Amino acid sequence: MQRYVYPVDLTEVEDELKLIVEKLKVSKAEAIREAIRYYAEELRGLEVVELRDISKEQAKKEILQFIEGKERVWADEIADALRLDLSLVNEILLELWGEVYVDPED
Repeated sequence: MQRYVYPVDLTEVEDELKLIVEKLKVSKAEAIREAIRYYAEELRGLEVVELRDISKEQAKKEILQFIEGKERVWADEIADALRLDLSLVNEILLELWGEVYVDPED
């Protein structure tokens, strides 16, 4: 089995790593370990939401049901709860506002 090695230009990464090492006064290895720890911590709290692909009409019905009885709800809260694209939620909320189903926050 033949292995192919593709050339990679690490000049930019090396320059950034050198700057980090100089500023933090740590070794390259420690700087890399710290970066990995940082991103691992960031990813631990990350939740991936798989958006549903539904019709606009169905989304509108679900949004109306979701907001029913609530005094205040945010667009991103609706999008997360219903697993809908935020831009679709905003578009529908604007329509509902025009139809006097919802009032925008002052």
